[in-house]
Amino acid sequence: MSQNLPAGLRLVEGIPDDRYPDWLDCWLGVFGGPVGSEPALVDFYRRNYPPERGLAVAAEDDAYIATNMAVDRELVLPGGHVVPAAAGTGGSAHPAAARQGLMRLTADMLTRRAVDEDKAIMIGGASEWPIYGRFGVGPATWCDSVEIDVRAAGLRDDVPGRDVRPRRVTAEQARELARELYRRQALEVPGEVLPPAAYWDRLTDDPALGRLEESLALGMPGPGPRFCLAVEDRGLVTYRVAPNWTPESAPHSTLHVIDFLALDAEAEGALWRHLFSVDLVREVHVWRLAVDSPLRWWVSDARRVRSKRQDALWLRPLDVPRLLSTREWACDGTLTLSVHDHLGFAEGTYRLTAESGKASCERTTTDRPDMEMDVSTLGAILLGGNPAVSLALSGRIRATEARVAHLWDTMATPARAPHISYWF
Repeated sequence: MSQNLPAGLRLVEGIPDDRYPDWLDCWLGVFGGPVGSEPALVDFYRRNYPPERGLAVAAEDDAYIATNMAVDRELVLPGGHVVPAAAGTGGSAHPAAARQGLMRLTADMLTRRAVDEDKAIMIGGASEWPIYGRFGVGPATWCDSVEIDVRAAGLRDDVPGRDVRPRRVTAEQARELARELYRRQALEVPGEVLPPAAYWDRLTDDPALGRLEESLALGMPGPGPRFCLAVEDRGLVTYRVAPNWTPESAPHSTLHVIDFLALDAEAEGALWRHLFSVDLVREVHVWRLAVDSPLRWWVSDARRVRSKRQDALWLRPLDVPRLLSTREWACDGTLTLSVHDHLGFAEGTYRLTAESGKASCERTTTDRPDMEMDVSTLGAILLGGNPAVSLALSGRIRATEARVAHLWDTMATPARAPHISYWF
């Protein structure tokens, strides 16, 4: 594909180890967080984002001017089933290299590589909404960024966990507990992505400064000690507190939640009770709260929970029959889908038959499609987090009749709202 590059540029497949800090700075520098001069952070990224998985575009002076990468991950589908996924990340272009097709070139290369590696789907986030739809991905999960005035919001007396007191744990203990808790919790939530064990090393690699959390888009907690508290082996919260005072010298600190893991309502309630009771704290900020979190029903005044909804995980299906036959379905039904894919991988017409929670899906050349859509729209509705009825009203889905989209929603809506709490 190098012949498709503008003159003077060359493609690098697999980043040389001695150039990895330069590659990281090209990627993260676009987002304002270069780490190439910080050996501990470079080592963390190397363990989680292997150099051999990276792509780069180099200029005539050998400087990297564009980057991209896809790492091996597993995506949780409704019902707790997982499929192999190529997790796209690290996409960037130097401002002087913009509008030359470099992102499309590298994104298409990663998609083809994912197919060669028998991945069922491409997954990732989107820095800007208009860019990523061109690559066949659609927004599949949503989350709320919330700011809570804990004094004004208050917690109801009936919130679970009243008699459970979280205990302090060390960073090392938090790392081991998080590894186990995350997988157990994630398998209950469609849209979660299973991280490598090395991801949780961030709990011990960056105990004071918060730089790693910022670069991993876990929040903007700033400096200060990290607090780690656990509820037995059922819950874990990590956070930092940014101290502040009013002009009248009254405490007005902000608590930034970094990790929040809970396996049951009692553990979840006990952790929220702790967060609402930390001395000197006026506000609690959570960057990514699940849209079906019970928190709004646990506070006394939900208007004191200020929130902004945002897109989170974007999906690009590659193997449609594998995806639709692997996930769980809420009710029985039969639908025929026609999918358009500019790269051809998901292109085709598929007959889906769901019965008793399981489904079969196969290509057909004879059935008339009930719904027609492009591959990015299929990504948006795959997990059941976006109503097909809404996409049909917008024209993104062309259905033979209104009830068809409603049938998809009845079949596809999972018990838990799709959500991703690990970011890559």
